[in-house]
Order: sequence, then C-alpha cells, then structure tokens
Amino acid sequence: MKKYLYAAVAIAIAILVGVCAWQGRELTRVKEERTRLLNNQNALLEEIDLYETAEGKSAASVQALQLTCDELRRHYLEKCQEVKDLGLKVSRLQSLSSTSTQTSVIVKTELKDSIVYKVRDNVMYVDSLKHFEWRDPPWVAVAGTIRNGMVDLDVASVDTLVQIVHRVPKRFLFIKYGTKAIRQEIVSKNPHTRIVYSEYIELK
Repeated sequence: MKKYLYAAVAIAIAILVGVCAWQGRELTRVKEERTRLLNNQNALLEEIDLYETAEGKSAASVQALQLTCDELRRHYLEKCQEVKDLGLKVSRLQSLSSTSTQTSVIVKTELKDSIVYKVRDNVMYVDSLKHFEWRDPPWVAVAGTIRNGMVDLDVASVDTLVQIVHRVPKRFLFIKYGTKAIRQEIVSKNPHTRIVYSEYIELK
C-alpha cells in the first residue's frame, strides 16, 4: 500500500513541478510582451531626435518598434506591399528601415559665354549661349546652359546614409544590465543633406 502511495506522491510532485515550470515560462513571456508593448508605446509617442555630429553632419536617432508579422500586416499595409513588390515574404523579414532626407544647395557661380557651331541647309552658323557649372565633389554637381531665355539644368547629388542599430541597457545606479530599448542612429555623409524623418521596425 505504501508503495502505491509513494508512487502517487511522486507523480503529484512531478505534475506540480511541471505546472510551476510552465507558469514560470508563461510569466516570463507575459513580462516580455508587456515590456515590448510599453517600448512600442514610447517609440510611437517619442519625436525623432534630429541632431548634428561633431563633424557637423546631419544625424537622427529613433527608438525601434518591435512588431509581430500580424501587427505589421495590420498597421503597415504600404510597407508590406513594397516588400511583396520586391518578391519577398513579410514572414521572413528581420527589420524595416525608412529614412527621408532633404538636400538643399545654394549655388553661386559665373555665367560663361559659349559658342556652338551648327550646320543647317549646308550652311554653318554660330550660336551663342551662357554656360555655368558648380561642383562640391563628390556630393553635388550642377551644370546648365541658358539660351533664348530657356534654362537647361543638370543636377546630380550623391549621399551615403550610415545606419547603426544598438541596444540601450537598463540602469540601476551605475550598473548597466539587460536591454531597455533598441535604437537606430542614422548619419548622412552629404553636408548639404538634412535628415527629416526616420523609422525602424524590428520583427519579432
């Protein structure tokens, strides 16, 4: 009789341990989900931090949104469509990043007279026009001509955006631990460009 009693107690203890372990994992999952939702709320309410680096380059800092695939499909239809247009599946994404920039250049340069030789009806004649160029290599190049009151303009602008994603640790006094949030830093290398918007979405 005692043998069966011991077996029943052992089974009951094993079941109890299993239930406690499951509850512990579920509690951890609920805490992580609560932290994720709170971080997302902060990210949505937080304005993008626009600043300049020590070298005077435009930069931006934004907290990451951590979304599930279902949340991304519900709230970011346009981005999902862009992913599909690339022949990719939303379920396989790791992250999405969007950055808007504005390039503003003030051009001051001199007009130069140019002569163009043309042939019409086997007759050569001379046509004059105004030509101008302005460059700030390797970032911006402007060239154009003015003839008969019309302007023919060619503008080329090059930029490099450096993206840095990093974890922000939690703090207790002077001790750093864990992860409080994930942030993205964007730096524009073109001195004529200013970052006006940035967004970073990480898929869970």
